[in-house]
Amino acid sequence: MATQPDIVTIGHTSIDHVEVGGEVKKQLGGAAVYSAMAAKVFARTGVVSRVGRDFPPSFLKILTEANISTTGIRKLEGKSTFFEIEYDGDGAAHYKDFKLNAGRNIGATDIPRSFLKARGFHIAPMNPGKQRRIVDFLRENSFAIVSLNTYMGYAEKYKKALIELMELVDIFTINDDEAIKLMDARNLEGALRKLKKTEHNLVIVTLGVFGSVVVSKSEINFFPGVYQESPVDFTGCGDSFAGSYLASYIKTGDAYKAANIANGVASLNATDWNFQPLKPREFKSIEAFQLFIASRQRRLKKKQKMLESFDI
Repeated sequence: MATQPDIVTIGHTSIDHVEVGGEVKKQLGGAAVYSAMAAKVFARTGVVSRVGRDFPPSFLKILTEANISTTGIRKLEGKSTFFEIEYDGDGAAHYKDFKLNAGRNIGATDIPRSFLKARGFHIAPMNPGKQRRIVDFLRENSFAIVSLNTYMGYAEKYKKALIELMELVDIFTINDDEAIKLMDARNLEGALRKLKKTEHNLVIVTLGVFGSVVVSKSEINFFPGVYQESPVDFTGCGDSFAGSYLASYIKTGDAYKAANIANGVASLNATDWNFQPLKPREFKSIEAFQLFIASRQRRLKKKQKMLESFDI
């Protein structure tokens, strides 16, 4: 288990009640978990979160087996955060219910002192006021690169607070719908133009299977997604992108290369349920990951029909 992580993710660790084809099961979930699973592909990683007494020891074991430090996960009285998720016939997730429970008061005081030596912190979706307090704490107590993402509910309700956070963090990640809502734009093009003019360091806009856009103060760059033949589960792919972006950005120092790499990690996460595709993956270098993705895409390519196979 990594006791001195390079990357720390802060946010909800949950018990997910998942229904697929009428069958209901419990599984480990939460944005902090998905982003940590993705970050550990390239770096030693730890999680900061709060859970209840009902949190299964087997869930903590899943994290430790993946070489993710659980030193920052506090077990408190009461119940854990949970999400009730139902998947339809097309594999799309529908969130039926959630309760934050023990996760409601996650804060900067939960960060172990040893974690403050980490090179990067990712703050998963939470109330922007809470995120702001964590950012302020990290700026006073560490020299780390700080990234943050949010979700549509907060983009609708806390626009001003999120726009202020945009210039306080090093990396601010949102999806295309959130960008349009946050910028009061009519379409994505308008949102990207407004984002470029808004005070920020790096803003990354994810486009699902289509890729991502890096908005810097000087230019806007689009990076296509990595093709997958049959995506299975898109849950947590945005969090996986954010975690792997931070890890690869720290490793390379290149905002554009990090987007390309994070596209690959997020697409890989969608190839099976939960975070199972990422759990066993660790790469000693960015090049090793790129070789893995290139080889994998080559195998997928062989399944495609070439032009010569058609009678034209």
